[in-house]
Amino acid sequence: MPEEDLPIGRLLLHAHRRAQAASLARLQASGYADVRLGHVPVLTALAEDAEMRITDLAAKAGMTRQMAGRLVRELESLDYVTTRPDPGDQRAVVAALSARGTAFLAAAPAAMSAVDEDFAALLGADELARVRAALVKIADS
Repeated sequence: MPEEDLPIGRLLLHAHRRAQAASLARLQASGYADVRLGHVPVLTALAEDAEMRITDLAAKAGMTRQMAGRLVRELESLDYVTTRPDPGDQRAVVAALSARGTAFLAAAPAAMSAVDEDFAALLGADELARVRAALVKIADS
């Protein structure tokens, strides 16, 4: 099926994946080459809270506790996350962003803006503004 015949939801998904991949590629090129796309939900979930238990992180990031635990361990080995036992329950682990994790997230808006600029170059500023307005309307409905 030609792309122009795909359902709008599928096209939105393709566009989302392209934007994510392009943003991550820019971040990787700027010194964060070890971050994978799968790490991003964990990092962004941690950005909203100073620290959280792995079970809460999993729920917030929309993944299983096992997957969240595995990604947290990976990110800890890469120095993006720190962990410690939960003082209220020694069986539980609490995760937080490290300085490197915070720096990665601080660099993300510039990478996303650069991707917006790429889209503006592809479509033109007026067309991109129309696409943005349409997406806002869809998202708010």
